[in-house]
Amino acid sequence: MLTTQAEPRQVRVKTDHWVATLSNKGAVVTEWTMTSFTDGKAIDPPNGVNLVSSALSQKVGAPFRFYIPSDSSLESELNSAVYKIENAPEQELTINDGEKKEIAFSYANNGVEATKTIIFKGQGYENSSGYDFDFSGAVKRNGNPVQAYIVIGPNFGDQSVKEVSTYKHAPQLTFATLDGSVKRESADSLKGAPAHPASSPVTWAAVDDNYFAMAIVPPQPAPAISLFHPRNNVDGGSESSKAGYVSIAVLLDQGAINHIYAGPKDINLLSQVSANFGIAGKTHPLEDMVSYGILDFMRGLIKPIAQFMLKALRAINQFTHNFGWSIVILTIALNMLFFPLRWRSSVTMKRAAALQPRMKDLQERMKKLDKNDPRMLDLQKEQIALMKEGNPLMGCLPLLLQMPFFIAVYAILTVSIEVRNAPFIGWIHDLSSKDPYYILPIVMCVTMIAQTALTPTTADPIQKKVQYLMPVILTVAFFISAPAGLVLYWMVSNLVGVAQQYIINRINPTNPPAAANSSDSDRPNQKPPKGRRAKEALAS
Repeated sequence: MLTTQAEPRQVRVKTDHWVATLSNKGAVVTEWTMTSFTDGKAIDPPNGVNLVSSALSQKVGAPFRFYIPSDSSLESELNSAVYKIENAPEQELTINDGEKKEIAFSYANNGVEATKTIIFKGQGYENSSGYDFDFSGAVKRNGNPVQAYIVIGPNFGDQSVKEVSTYKHAPQLTFATLDGSVKRESADSLKGAPAHPASSPVTWAAVDDNYFAMAIVPPQPAPAISLFHPRNNVDGGSESSKAGYVSIAVLLDQGAINHIYAGPKDINLLSQVSANFGIAGKTHPLEDMVSYGILDFMRGLIKPIAQFMLKALRAINQFTHNFGWSIVILTIALNMLFFPLRWRSSVTMKRAAALQPRMKDLQERMKKLDKNDPRMLDLQKEQIALMKEGNPLMGCLPLLLQMPFFIAVYAILTVSIEVRNAPFIGWIHDLSSKDPYYILPIVMCVTMIAQTALTPTTADPIQKKVQYLMPVILTVAFFISAPAGLVLYWMVSNLVGVAQQYIINRINPTNPPAAANSSDSDRPNQKPPKGRRAKEALAS
């Protein structure tokens, strides 16, 4: 068998939405830059947003490299070999809308054969989104297949992000397993071992940050291995102070087509791509890589709401041309939609507050009675009647019904690429970053305190004081460093809530406290009347 003879070279692949650099050394993608959205609007002009770093590709390894745990020397050979390139021009390959073009890499040496083929598709070709393409690969030794994995990563995502926080996470691994779960692994969770096999074959696997993802969908569920690369092996940093880089390797079905997506974590776009990849009806399609935090278990309910809200936000932006004002309008509309629920909640809470003195009086009377006292049954019946008439939990129920909508808005504001680097007014230059002067969080805190003051409650004075502290605690703990877009949403929601509560209080003022309706006959251990009152009692 002849040994492959080729000179190292690179090919630049260009579409209307992204530009990538392919190297025949290892047959990998060494750089990837997104330049525009699906509607053609430029992203981070004039250069776009770099998602695969050429420097990191050289130091750690590039996407689509081989991982062969059974033979590290073969892995090293294949990832450093110079492959022969077929069907590619010398310097640049342009993929226009509706077109399909492929680049094939091949390598042979001493009985070892390796091939990689990447099939690029322009937007519209076979319903392509413009961010997806196909990949196939194979490794053989003396004609026999070698078990090899293909690697996605390391750290696909915005390479300009240097600081991470609760709201802006570092690139992580997200994958859906055959057992029906979506799992997420950060560099911190992978410390301690360079490789972590997945507990179950994966239906898809991705490396993603807040706004971008590179995902692979194998032709059938396949074993996968999470890979951790410590930073001290790359840039001299301390592993204890710097988390590191992450990749995920998926076992190759020799020669079979794997679907690849490399683009924004847009919920609607990922839904379209899932349908095109044939996994839309599966337990977890690609859009499930978007996390809904602690309510992730409710994604079946929240996801369609989030998709609707994202469409509404984009539709409003067609008129405002400012995503900050679009968030304001969407928030007002959402609160107006739930105004009847707020009204119902307020009326119920006021009724419960008005009945609170009678409820406390009943409780005091019941404490003084023996549990076998015949009067206890009557008091219990009266207590149940009061609870039905003014149950404070019923006042909270309408507000709980709003939570899926609020969480959906939170999700789209923290992952929606439209909000990324989007200016609002004055000092707010990026809705996806925190307010540099903390003006929005402070105003939001004030609105939360005002809303607490106006909202009826059954709490005692001490609990009421604690309720006034909660806005301050929440602001300092969660909102002071939150993205400006999310704080803007919460602040406007509070402002509308304050206005609505003021109107409710004017139209439906607080009822006077219900008088305690207790009779002397219900009072146990009463002292006998004395003196003149005793004589009158006996005479009667």
